[in-house]
Amino acid sequence: MSQPTTPLRTFFQLGFHSAFFQRIHVRDLRITPVQLLWLLLITTAASILMGRLVVPGPAEFFPKALLWGWMITLLMLWLCWYLSDHARKHDLKTQAAALFAIGTTQALVLDVISTALYMGVIQPLSLEGSSWHWALYIAMTGWAALAFWLLLTRSTQAPLKLILLAGVFAFGAPVIVHLSQPPMYWQPYEEESTVAENTLQLTQEKLETQLQLASKQRASIKPQRPGVVDLFSISYAPYGDDEVFLRESSMVNAVLEERFDASGHMQELVNHPATLESLPWASLENLERAINRVADLMNPEEDVLLVYLTSHGAQNGELSASLWPLEMDALTPQALNLWLDKAGIKHRIIVVSACYSGSWIAPLQNDNTLIMTAADATHTSFGCGSGSELTFFGRAVFNEALRDTGSFEEAFQHALPIIREREQQAGKTDGYSNPQIYIGDKIKPVLQALQHGH
Repeated sequence: MSQPTTPLRTFFQLGFHSAFFQRIHVRDLRITPVQLLWLLLITTAASILMGRLVVPGPAEFFPKALLWGWMITLLMLWLCWYLSDHARKHDLKTQAAALFAIGTTQALVLDVISTALYMGVIQPLSLEGSSWHWALYIAMTGWAALAFWLLLTRSTQAPLKLILLAGVFAFGAPVIVHLSQPPMYWQPYEEESTVAENTLQLTQEKLETQLQLASKQRASIKPQRPGVVDLFSISYAPYGDDEVFLRESSMVNAVLEERFDASGHMQELVNHPATLESLPWASLENLERAINRVADLMNPEEDVLLVYLTSHGAQNGELSASLWPLEMDALTPQALNLWLDKAGIKHRIIVVSACYSGSWIAPLQNDNTLIMTAADATHTSFGCGSGSELTFFGRAVFNEALRDTGSFEEAFQHALPIIREREQQAGKTDGYSNPQIYIGDKIKPVLQALQHGH
């Protein structure tokens, strides 16, 4: 006489309990082929739905993702059969399909928990790719592997060699999945115009236009005004893969124009596909020529040059540069200091909004220089990801504090606690960025004149 079939909901209940390491009884459980098919359809549909929830905005379904992962599934089914067959030899009535069904629902339960944590914590705080994101991923992967291992070994009372076999699969399968980078069910949908905007499209006409932009920009710079402390500026955003640096460069120029009447004295160098026909590239050659142009037009005893650098920074002091498919060289503090010295630029304000930017202070400091950096030499700054509107440093110092004061030092000091608080709220894990400031003694009266003159 055949044993009665177990209701489908029982497998979901047992999957939930086993996901939290509870012992469950699988003896005498029976699942039919039709039930197992329904269970696979339900869990797959749930995975597809959760995949859609974690992709913000419009998205396109990628049906080929359904074809991925069946080798892992077959190995899981084989392992369930192998252990169940061993259990039956010891009078344990364990159906392989039932054990496989519980393992499948167990994985679904943990997938729901992982998705909920991602949507409730990682996404709202923009922590994608951060150490917090990786910690969640590793913790949930380890949780799932341990829960499945315990399910297999407890349910079948496996001997040591089969316990080790189950452990190799339970903990090895997630590693294989991670290394193989499985496709997502949903891909963010991008209009063709958006794709084109974010890809550098080089044509001869556009290239010729770009080559003329730097010359036109330098030619448009107005000479200094006698008796007035003029602020000249060069903003330099060389990393073309993240739009935040383009936005920050534009914001800084708007603030300088508003606060210090710098219109006609500003040069903006940016690497980004969208500015191919409007702004000159942030190349080392263009930066050196921009500095030389300022030197020709300013009064070195009276005026000030502000250089604003915004990009990703490295611990060796290099400022990252990219504009695929072009090759861009990284800027170093030594190169910048050499060009400023050769050009005869005396009074300097140098702002470096980048990770590890504190390493720029020593090579650039002198009595006639003010230097501000977004971090010290051993910490990262924050807010430079592709989804950021502005960096935390640029937003707090320039977009907020400097709009209310003409003092760079006051703006910097006012911004420090704000940056610290925002980094803590965002879950920055490698410590406070610790922005730095250096003010040479001889530039202080020049800065005061600049502040009071505007």
